[in-house]
Amino acid sequence: MTDARPFVALSKARRSTIADLATRAGRERHGLFLLEGPRAIEEALSRGGRLSWLIADAVGEEAVGRWIAAGLVPQRVALYRADASELARLADTTTPQGILAVGELPPGDLESLPEPETLVGGRSDMKPGAPILLVDGVQDPGNLGTLLRTLAAVGGTAAICCKGTVDAFNPKALRGSAGAALWLAVARGVERQAATGWCAERGVAIVALAAGGKDLFAGRAPKGPLPPGPLALAVGGEAAGLSTEIRQAAAITVGIPMEPGVESLSAAVAGSVALYALAHDLVRGASA
Repeated sequence: MTDARPFVALSKARRSTIADLATRAGRERHGLFLLEGPRAIEEALSRGGRLSWLIADAVGEEAVGRWIAAGLVPQRVALYRADASELARLADTTTPQGILAVGELPPGDLESLPEPETLVGGRSDMKPGAPILLVDGVQDPGNLGTLLRTLAAVGGTAAICCKGTVDAFNPKALRGSAGAALWLAVARGVERQAATGWCAERGVAIVALAAGGKDLFAGRAPKGPLPPGPLALAVGGEAAGLSTEIRQAAAITVGIPMEPGVESLSAAVAGSVALYALAHDLVRGASA
């Protein structure tokens, strides 16, 4: 390695902090999160994610060496050495891949979100761009991670996670998002009234995704059910679905059409389909 910084032994205090990051309370107390997996960590480094520590065993040190040689590891990032058994105790996965990272939690309030894009000249027939993701009570970290990963894939930049939603920086959610939560703006633990108020103040129409809603693929107004302008897709929890507050604030409730007898789709699958449909106007009559 060309970098002169040595790997140092992981102290007892650092081990205690890392173990504490397994819980939401611990992450909030320290203002830190735990990220696992070389691919997710390399992506975070390449995108300027605020990583503070890298903890590696002998195999992981080789990966860190490549990242340092490529100029991906800032000088401020501390390098720690741990053996494979110690990494296994600290990791959230059953088969850790030789390296962990600890980073700084980004701001999680509504004020940290970017302002939604507006349509040029107010024309309702123009593509509005990627929607905002509004998550209301999704409990499975893998589902939330998939939704955030899809949001990033369709060019989205912002998500609002209402109270009762699993933490976007839960280690499983971070893995599910492939680290996307690190470069998206994600407001966390937001009261539903505050979330709907934020949308209303900015002219963002909420599209509620729920079973029995109008066919999402029927097109944009005036030929279909979707309102013009910036949109926020609201996805509810796996069991309870969307809350009454979000449903009442929605401009429209839509559903994913399915063949008779097919069980309902998971929050991650249905939400991902809807995100692509809204971001790319994949609806009948959208360009008619």
